[in-house]
Amino acid sequence: MNKAFKVLEIIWFILGIIGILMCGYFIILKDNQGAIYFIIFTVVCGVMYSVRKRQRLRFESNQKNKSVNNQ
Repeated sequence: MNKAFKVLEIIWFILGIIGILMCGYFIILKDNQGAIYFIIFTVVCGVMYSVRKRQRLRFESNQKNKSVNNQ
């Protein structure tokens, strides 16, 4: 389960980086109107990354507490 949280966290991070790159591409070579969509996409990816990271850390903390209590 912990690996699934880590994989989802990495996927959101990579999607955020792709959004930043696409935003830069649209600002430099295309229109600024198209870049707005990628800015929104990047913000959503950043929020989801932080949610997944917090969820993974909370899960790891709970697992650590369970293992300490079982000993």
